Amino acid sequence: NAYHIWTGADEGVYLSRSTDSGETWEQTSIRLSPSQVISTVFPQIDAGDPGRIAITYLGSENASALNTSDIDGEPWDGNAHYAPANVSYYLYITYSLNALDPEPVFHTVRVSPDPVQVGSICLNSGDCRDIGGSNRNLLDFNDLHIDREGRVYVAFADGCTDTCASNSNSTPEDSRSRLGSVYYLGSGPSLFESVGELAAFEIEDGE
Repeated sequence: NAYHIWTGADEGVYLSRSTDSGETWEQTSIRLSPSQVISTVFPQIDAGDPGRIAITYLGSENASALNTSDIDGEPWDGNAHYAPANVSYYLYITYSLNALDPEPVFHTVRVSPDPVQVGSICLNSGDCRDIGGSNRNLLDFNDLHIDREGRVYVAFADGCTDTCASNSNSTPEDSRSRLGSVYYLGSGPSLFESVGELAAFEIEDGE
């Protein structure tokens, strides 16, 4: 099986599936990001057994910012490249254990407790903006992989750290870090059915 994900015209994350190793693809795509997540960027996916997938992306729930002035003074449509200063992006993970079913179920968690980025995220290296520093700080190196147990790991660049993360009034100028960070599934369902529920992940002293 093969899965393709992308950010759609409405700025949600969409999924298309193939059950013949990519020879043909279904013509009706599935929106898998929740409706309250009105802007997404950098979607990544990995899969285990058939139908068992995990997706990560950065997303914003700042619906009140839609149609307000973006960084170019135009009505904002949810495109992260033009996001206004009052929009915050967090890291999300969406999970499915039956993604090949006619009506799959998706479970979504906002993983990061504080924003990954405040304000716009440069998606075009020829049009990055200097707003207290370049908004290309996140680059585009986010990734998601699973290990031999089917445990999910997400690597990403965190642009809002230290006082930016702890201050509820942080601005884009405060969000110019590029800290390499990792989240992993502490416990929960494996993407390999034979493993079942994963035990709590513990790091031994000295590792």
